[in-house]
Amino acid sequence: MSREVLQVSVLVNYLKNRLEADPYTQKVMVEGELSNFSSYRSGHWYFTLKDSEAQIRCAMFASSNRRVTFTPKDGDKVIVQGDISVFTGRGELQLIVTAMRPSGIGDLFLQYEKLKKKLSDEGLFDEAHKKPLPAWPMRIGLVTGRNTAARADVITTVGRRWPVAEIFEYPVLVQGTGSAEQIRKAMRTMDRMNMDVILLVRGGGSIEDLWSFNDEQLARIIYGMHTPVVTGVGHEVDYTIADFVSDLRAPTPTGAAERATPNIEEVRTRISTYKENILDLTEDKRLEEASRLEQMRTARVFLNPERLISEKSFRVNAVFTELQKAIEKERSSSLVRISRAQNALTGLIQAEIAVNRVRLDNDASLLKKGAERKYGLERDKLSAQINLLDAYSPLKVLSRGYAVAEHDGHAVTDAGELKPGDSLLIRVHHGKIHAETISTDREE
Repeated sequence: MSREVLQVSVLVNYLKNRLEADPYTQKVMVEGELSNFSSYRSGHWYFTLKDSEAQIRCAMFASSNRRVTFTPKDGDKVIVQGDISVFTGRGELQLIVTAMRPSGIGDLFLQYEKLKKKLSDEGLFDEAHKKPLPAWPMRIGLVTGRNTAARADVITTVGRRWPVAEIFEYPVLVQGTGSAEQIRKAMRTMDRMNMDVILLVRGGGSIEDLWSFNDEQLARIIYGMHTPVVTGVGHEVDYTIADFVSDLRAPTPTGAAERATPNIEEVRTRISTYKENILDLTEDKRLEEASRLEQMRTARVFLNPERLISEKSFRVNAVFTELQKAIEKERSSSLVRISRAQNALTGLIQAEIAVNRVRLDNDASLLKKGAERKYGLERDKLSAQINLLDAYSPLKVLSRGYAVAEHDGHAVTDAGELKPGDSLLIRVHHGKIHAETISTDREE
């Protein structure tokens, strides 16, 4: 024995976890006969499901079995849906049942549970989508069988509770071939007729009888309707897909009529109470205003109005006198403040003028000194330039015995430019000499 030795609890828990994790052992449908059926005070059911060759222990908790529409007993053949698990306390295989139906309707029950789960997963049963019912419905749509007990119950109940409402009937088949299609058409038509509320009802019956109300298309139509829908299908233990998707489910047709309408006697009582309260409030207000009127009528102002006028006139005169005094006082005070302000302003202006005069004299003196200094610098610069110009002046050169020879208005710098007989103008320091070229001798 080389394998690890396991504790019993470890082995049982391992088997339990493997079974509960296996999708093939969850939500299984099993058919068998009930035996050893027990119902405990907690509401839970415990029983054995068996056939001719095997059996399995089962448990169905109160949260699930309250939806079972019949009373199970030993010997009943049923179809159950549940999850395979292991009861660790005894190490026994067990089936945790979540739904149960007599086996004669197994196929319909399977379809019902499958559609119910599908629509629930899509959110068609969510409470957040339920529309509130109107408090005072005046236009009530009724979709049910023609001349049925359910129709009579609704008509009687609405007539007794809320006779002021108008009932609009749309008779349909409530079971059998074509019934689902008729119900769908009726609900679409009623939704377009501006109803305040629509009642979809029929009496009790088997699951086959109620099957038209488990129609998927009908469920989607009810979900998308703008008008609130109240269902009352079958008996209290009967639940159809239409019940889950409607805005309010009633256990019976009569219950649907009661849930959809107020009690006119209660409304009358409430209105009577409101009326009495309004009359009481009105009378209290009348007495209050009458008392105020009497107080005003006997007031001194109405008994002796001249006195009120004289008192008001005296107060007005007194206020006017005080106002004149205050105005005169304020005027005198303002004149004093203005005079002080003028004197202060004059002093400030004179002081500012004196400061600016001193500043101006200083600026003039500085400007004069700057101008004289600038003039001296410019004069010296000009003198230097005159001396430089004089030094380079041609006249200065001529004063040293040099002369400038010109021919045709141009200074002659090359003897080769002249030929014998050309006239010349010779400039000397003092005057000009006119001459004629006899010969030239050009030197490099």
